[in-house]
Amino acid sequence: MKNDNNLMKCYSSEELDSHLTILLYHGVSDAESKGIENFSGKHIEANEFHRQMSFIKDNCNILSLDEIVEIKNNNERWPSNSVAVTFDDGFKNNYSTASPILKDLNIPATFYICSGMIETNKMFWVDKIEDCINLSTKKEINILLETETIFKLNTNENKIDAVKKIKSFCKKVDVNTKERVLTSLENLTGIKPKASSAKNYEMMSWSDLKTLNKDELFTIGGHTLYHDIMSAHKDDRKMFKDIDLSIGLLEFNLNEKITHFSYPEGQENHYNQRVIDKLKESDIVCSPSAIHGLNTNNNDLFNLYRIMPGFMGIPFPYD
Repeated sequence: MKNDNNLMKCYSSEELDSHLTILLYHGVSDAESKGIENFSGKHIEANEFHRQMSFIKDNCNILSLDEIVEIKNNNERWPSNSVAVTFDDGFKNNYSTASPILKDLNIPATFYICSGMIETNKMFWVDKIEDCINLSTKKEINILLETETIFKLNTNENKIDAVKKIKSFCKKVDVNTKERVLTSLENLTGIKPKASSAKNYEMMSWSDLKTLNKDELFTIGGHTLYHDIMSAHKDDRKMFKDIDLSIGLLEFNLNEKITHFSYPEGQENHYNQRVIDKLKESDIVCSPSAIHGLNTNNNDLFNLYRIMPGFMGIPFPYD
């Protein structure tokens, strides 16, 4: 991500008026968290989400991703105070908690789905790291990252530090190295992560996703099969296969063409032109990043910025 100062930046009304703001959420939940679960704020409280959605309903021009594509393709400028709402991953609470709020306020949203995770008890690799560290009773672990690294796990503060550092390492390495670290972490902590261990981790079912897809307010997009970083595949053929299978699985189950996508993790080093070219060949028309910021008319449809309210303390941009 960009530096912390930029993430915590307060935008002026003039900046917000002249740019496109794309909000990125992962979960909306009132579930009680155990230990350091959700310390990052990836799942924001339902009341806070309702407040934010009510604000944009009253003060902004809310666009769907299809409208954004149309505006860009017509070389038009963003309407004043333009904003779009997006979700990554496919957590159950997107369906059970977020969508009723969006429907009540008549707000369109796009849900980018890791299709290999739907209707499973699997946990995303980033959440596996948190779950292993959170639930372990070990006082410390010694794990091979770049070098043998000892992490104290005797306090929540130390656990959070361990999660941050292990995640950071895994986001910089290839898929095989990341999987080696995850396997070691499970063995060292004695924890076998599964989504049923906590409400925040539960995934949507295909029935949930089909219901969302039938609602004209909502758009379903791809997000790979299992949230592997796309540029982390050493062999482009594996990355291409991931895209094909993830989109194909959505299209098969939803009986609808998929034209939207977002990059897992989505920072500058997590996707590249080869990824973009493959997405375009697969009839994807837009794939926003997770790079923090507002969008000018110079941002193209495969390099749009987004803002994650609540994640690691990032403020709602209109506050």
